[in-house]
Amino acid sequence: MALLFVAGSEHSFAQTLAGHSVGEQRFSLEKLVKGTWKDAYGNYQDGSFQTSNGVRLTGTTDKSTGKIVRLEAKADKRGSKQPAYYSDFTFGKTTLATIRQRFGNAGSLPGNGSPVLSTSDGGVEISSFYEVADSDVVVTFVTKISKKALLDLQERYVSAAYDHMAEVAILNSVALSTAAYFQETRGTPSVFDIGYQPIAWQPATTQTVDQKHQISLARIKPSQLPVARVYSGPSNAPDFTDQSATMRNYRTRIAEGMASGPNFAGEFAVVEISCGTNCVNVFLGNVRTGEVFKLPVGGASNTNLALKFDLSSRLMTTQWAHADTGTCVMQFFSFNDGEWIELLRHDLGAKQQCLTSLSQNLR
Repeated sequence: MALLFVAGSEHSFAQTLAGHSVGEQRFSLEKLVKGTWKDAYGNYQDGSFQTSNGVRLTGTTDKSTGKIVRLEAKADKRGSKQPAYYSDFTFGKTTLATIRQRFGNAGSLPGNGSPVLSTSDGGVEISSFYEVADSDVVVTFVTKISKKALLDLQERYVSAAYDHMAEVAILNSVALSTAAYFQETRGTPSVFDIGYQPIAWQPATTQTVDQKHQISLARIKPSQLPVARVYSGPSNAPDFTDQSATMRNYRTRIAEGMASGPNFAGEFAVVEISCGTNCVNVFLGNVRTGEVFKLPVGGASNTNLALKFDLSSRLMTTQWAHADTGTCVMQFFSFNDGEWIELLRHDLGAKQQCLTSLSQNLR
């Protein structure tokens, strides 16, 4: 499957970073606070410039035309949470999981170079590539996992650490490239995630967060995920066969919770067990079969956990504070045949927002 680029559109270079876009003449960047053109290679030359709000803007120009073929905006070394010029994305705050959730897929893979690279400080950078609809532009979102966060993932999840990388990879830079330059330097993408499609470019706006909250959060209702029946038979004891040692340590508490009967998804008992200050582990016991499952959020990584669920629905709404990024997150799951499926993840803001009840934040 070939990657389709639409050339000649009147919107070809409508996407901007710090007020600049690919296709402009190079002198437009020279008006910024400070910076200079330096590294030259082949027909191209790079330059680095400082914007008024501290974001570093790197430009690549075609020496034969003087036009900008690539722009990259990057958070400053202080790691300030500065707007990333796309929608409500923020440097130092927006996660790779949020980016993938917003677009519904993980993007495409270029023909050359790996999208995952080690950094000089012991961390990891992950690049995600998307075409911009109705344009001649490719956008790259670069997220970074610090050495500390990477070591924490490896310690916490061992061989399954890769499955959780998107949760702690934080947006570090955004780049725009012309399709021609991207193909010349990175090759033509030939691998696409399921559901891939070009994205709409959404300029940064202070209204984006509120609009998304009103449109997306309010529309998700328990009635949209009904169960076929509600179990009313006897409560069976939990079965801990092949379960982790952590779960077996809670066998008594889980059994007590299941004895009270189902309160979620027709036949499951939600059992919340404290693991310290603002720390809760959540388990699901099937009172009909005895099977036991764990909620994918909770514990020391997801503090101030709050839940909203219903006996007649498979919808589980969660709100929690991210221990690594200091953000408050609302996350919606569907529980289907023993599997958690994420429906939506939305950053509500700083972790203090999690001190507001889940019901209030849903309004």
